[in-house]
Amino acid sequence: MPLGFFDINTSGRIRKIIDDNASITHTFLAHQLPDLSGTFLVPIAAIILIFTFDWQLGLACIIPVIIAALIMSYTMNTKGQEFMRLYMNSFEEMNTEAVEYVRGIPVVKVFQQTIYSFKNFHKSIMNYNKMVYSYTMMWEKPMSFYTIIINSFVFFLAPLAILLIGNNDNYASVLLNFFLFVLITPVFSQSVMKSMYLNQALGQAKEAIGRLENLTGYETLAKAQNPTPIQDFSIQFEQVSFRYPGATQNAIDKICFSIPQGQTVALVGASGSGKTTIARLVPRFWKVTEGQVSIGGINVRDIDPKELMKHISFVFQNTRLFKTTLLENIKYGNANATLQEVERAVDLAQCREIIDRLPLGLDTKIGTEGTYLSGGEQQRIVLARALLKNAPIIVLDEATAFADPENEHLIRLTLKELTKGKTILMIAHRLSNITDVDRILVIDKGGIAEQGTHNELINRKGMDVE
Repeated sequence: MPLGFFDINTSGRIRKIIDDNASITHTFLAHQLPDLSGTFLVPIAAIILIFTFDWQLGLACIIPVIIAALIMSYTMNTKGQEFMRLYMNSFEEMNTEAVEYVRGIPVVKVFQQTIYSFKNFHKSIMNYNKMVYSYTMMWEKPMSFYTIIINSFVFFLAPLAILLIGNNDNYASVLLNFFLFVLITPVFSQSVMKSMYLNQALGQAKEAIGRLENLTGYETLAKAQNPTPIQDFSIQFEQVSFRYPGATQNAIDKICFSIPQGQTVALVGASGSGKTTIARLVPRFWKVTEGQVSIGGINVRDIDPKELMKHISFVFQNTRLFKTTLLENIKYGNANATLQEVERAVDLAQCREIIDRLPLGLDTKIGTEGTYLSGGEQQRIVLARALLKNAPIIVLDEATAFADPENEHLIRLTLKELTKGKTILMIAHRLSNITDVDRILVIDKGGIAEQGTHNELINRKGMDVE
């Protein structure tokens, strides 16, 4: 999937679709589908049997089956199918919010709040409750009537048996047939119920398959038939506009600027102004709506994705460390790196004191099986990974956003090493954080409001981005 796919699909939703929906399809194929033959064959055999003994009592048995089947078909109409869709939508939403809630438990506990403070999670639970309750109440009477009819064979058989006994000298035969039919008719009840559950399971399986296909059928980014290798690492934005899927307005509009190879350009502006969107178009998280983004004069669409990723490093404000050793986390930047190269990256990233204080050093695992690092420490490990990759283009998205003053100082020292001789596109909220960059672009409402060096912007006293 393109990297932008993971911006709009939460981990909770993806987990629910892959895990739970796979379970639904497995259950249908492995357990419920084999029941299909029995659901059809058993009632056919029973019908043949009862009509062989007494066709009149057989007809009496068929009446409640026909009525129950009509009620069942009514309950399985388009309203039922729509409910299945809404049910799975609300279930996915609840899964998503549950994951976010669990991640936010430390914040909830620190500020002595309850589940009600996590409004989205509470709202998703209440929506699920309301939807299921409404659906249940909607079918209360039809299902009650269905349950009565499907279990009422004896009320159809008994009056007819009495009439037949009164008009037949061989009442013993009629009586024996009556008792036989009373014993056989529950087969119809079970078969109809099984067919109803089977139909419901089929609807669930279809919806599950549809969601799996929608997830994996997400539009992928087109690959160039004859990709062009990158020779120059300058970056160009030429009349670039971009609109997020489902949005009505452009996130950025007619953006034009360039970053010569080896220079640093910073984007500043308020939250939601479009800075991150601009930065994420360089590694082609998304396909631009208009214009083109180029590296060394080559449209990123014409660069092989592996080639593009090879020459770009990312350092985002939200760190991503895997639940494995620090060594393996750092070597994600370069799987073929030697231990000496890893150690050098650790030193340049100011991570030595982190490694030295851990009993297992680089072999220490992150997560429940090992240890936990602070936000600033995690960011320094991520920077070590980026240093080890040594890509010529670096995208920095608020790399010091969650660091304390001490870690922020160390991260800034690391960034000086990381950005030497590289083409840099960085994001910041304040001009005071980027005094030494080659050029600053002030982004406002998806466009470039001002640009210049730090001193030029300060002297100009334009937009307030301090």
